Amino acid sequence: MSKQDRQKLSILVVLLGVLGLTLLLGYRMNQPSTTAEGAAGTQAPEKRISVNPPAPTASQLRMDLVEKPDSDGDIGRRNIFDFAHTPPPPPQRGPSFPGASQPGNTGLPPANFPPRTPPIPPGPPPIPLKYQGYLVLDTPTGGFTALIADDLRHYNVSVGEVLMGRYRILAITDKVVDVEDIEYNRRQSLPIAK
Repeated sequence: MSKQDRQKLSILVVLLGVLGLTLLLGYRMNQPSTTAEGAAGTQAPEKRISVNPPAPTASQLRMDLVEKPDSDGDIGRRNIFDFAHTPPPPPQRGPSFPGASQPGNTGLPPANFPPRTPPIPPGPPPIPLKYQGYLVLDTPTGGFTALIADDLRHYNVSVGEVLMGRYRILAITDKVVDVEDIEYNRRQSLPIAK
């Protein structure tokens, strides 16, 4: 056997050893793990039951309604996610001020009890524009051009223009721009930013 043949044989032996080791480790990694208890005897994992039952307000899938056949027999018309809602409780009748249910009470609110007022709906959002500066034009009208900005862009506007299809410029001075929100029909004065 020549020196080259011995070298090739030793490389072959090393490669076969690496292949055998790889197969052995792969087999062991895919094998289910065994513990000390598992070696003595196989036991089923212990089932845990929840101590807290689900709340009555928790949404649950009602299988009795799902499994009940429809009267019209159309397949696919049931929606298992459409829950039957219970109607709200009827409003309580009776006095709605403190101490009304006490004996000897007439059921009318006392004279010093303030009347109930409905909650005030929130107003329209403020106009999200800032007046940053102005330009004076050398035209016969001599009007101002306002430099207005929102969070993304800057606009050069003059009186009467509608900005973004929603804000109409009513008046421009060196200190204030009057803007009307067309959607909410309200006006706001934007002071110049310093």
